[in-house]
Amino acid sequence: MQLSPPGPPPSPDAAAAHGGGSPTLGQAVGVVGPDVLEVLRAPCGTDVPVSGAGVFDEGETLQARGRILIVPGVDTSAPGAAGVLRAADRAGAAAVVLRRGAQGIAPSLAEAADEVSTALLARAPWIEWGELIGLLRAAIARTGTAPAEASADVALGDLPGLALALAALVGGAITVEDPESNVLAYSPTADTADPLRRLTILGRRVPSWRVTELAESGFLTTLWASGDVVHRPADARFPERLAVAVRAGDEILGSLWAAADGEPLPSGARDALRQAAVIAVPHLLHHRLRSRSAASRRRYAVRALFEERPPDVAAAAAVLGVEAGQACTVLTAAAAAAIAPDVLDRAFHLASLRVAAHHTPAFAHRDGDRLDVLVAGTGAGDGVDRLARDLAAVLRGAGVRPLVAVGPAVGGLGDAAASRAGAAQVLRVLRERGGPETAGAEDVRFAMDALRVTDAVAEHVPSAADAVAALLEHDERHGTDLPRTVAAHLVFFGDAAATARYVGIHTNTLRYRLRRAGELCGIDLTDPDVRLLVELGLRRAGLIPLPSTTRN
Repeated sequence: MQLSPPGPPPSPDAAAAHGGGSPTLGQAVGVVGPDVLEVLRAPCGTDVPVSGAGVFDEGETLQARGRILIVPGVDTSAPGAAGVLRAADRAGAAAVVLRRGAQGIAPSLAEAADEVSTALLARAPWIEWGELIGLLRAAIARTGTAPAEASADVALGDLPGLALALAALVGGAITVEDPESNVLAYSPTADTADPLRRLTILGRRVPSWRVTELAESGFLTTLWASGDVVHRPADARFPERLAVAVRAGDEILGSLWAAADGEPLPSGARDALRQAAVIAVPHLLHHRLRSRSAASRRRYAVRALFEERPPDVAAAAAVLGVEAGQACTVLTAAAAAAIAPDVLDRAFHLASLRVAAHHTPAFAHRDGDRLDVLVAGTGAGDGVDRLARDLAAVLRGAGVRPLVAVGPAVGGLGDAAASRAGAAQVLRVLRERGGPETAGAEDVRFAMDALRVTDAVAEHVPSAADAVAALLEHDERHGTDLPRTVAAHLVFFGDAAATARYVGIHTNTLRYRLRRAGELCGIDLTDPDVRLLVELGLRRAGLIPLPSTTRN
């Protein structure tokens, strides 16, 4: 994954503007979360100041001092990990972040960690490096410390408690919103609250017509661009509002809105709301991380069930919130034909939303040009078929000709990979041979068995491969259609009229081509043994079966 270069550390002026000095390593890790970053060694403690976050580069020591450096490609059990830590320490880095290795901490790394001043941190496996560095930079950008009287009793991430505390600080009703105008939390409101505030709270988001008004008037542009409190005067419908964006560095985390709640906002409300925006930063960072991390952990758990051998079933089950021994089935959705990447991305996004809304636990996992869906829970048979049809409808509505393959039901999460492999076989049949939009193994049983026979036998019959290779080579050189003609002849059981009609030639031309094919390859298509072997070769080459859309 390509990562952006380290940005400059926050200036003293910027730090002062936020109400404090440089944050400490402990503060940064605390905001990001100990379940994301684990402190393995901290020889100088976690109160050391940090000036920024970047990517480890042994050749650029000037950019490392005081920074938290991530090291993609190196884990704690790697032989070179100790050298990386020592190099970062020589450059004055505050901490180094490695991926936790499967074998734990290498003895050489443990020895180095006891001899240097740079702290050693381990990254949780479910978070990507790019996401981690963004979170670190956002956490470090919060250089101030929230006033104790406003935040001491509010646990990190307790947004309802935060809204209540900020309402007391500002002297009005507070709404905490994300950048998309969704309500994250709000302070209790009096009976005299205006209708707009009631609508916003009840709908858990600002009404769309109000968002349009704010956008067209330029209010939202000013809010997101300004670093200060923005005033919305009272009008005939609603009382005045004060709003301020909550930022961590250049990243907008959300906004705070203050409304009069039965009496006018006090004269000091603007200053109090500025202070509230600083207080809210770690809470909104924590909320964003929790939201992102839950999705990231689920993606990691599903990927582990599909790809790791053996998977940690107990850990995956705990993350997904299902029983390890529950029956499960895997569906695989794909496009029937090549399609623009942006169209496929949108279609898979919509399909993933549909999966999330399924009545039994279901989890989508994107793998290139296919979307694998793990459906957990006993008695999911009819539900799985319904979900397959729903996914096909979603993809079709998004402009994608869909194929949805249903794998076999298996007895537990530990066998999810087997169901996925079964779905992949069904998908191969649908792609190579055509068929319905949705199908399970039983629906294409004979076609799957034929594929298995072809795969198992074709490589052991060189005469068939040689014959087909000769036909394909002649076809490429002379622009003839001998391979498809022979394939049609076999598929239509030697029926000359049907074969000629399918290929689009006269029956005399058909006879000439078949005779020419026999001469080129030294084969006799009247011999049943020869026909069997040639058909295996043509199947292996993908020329049999014929496209179902044109077969009579």
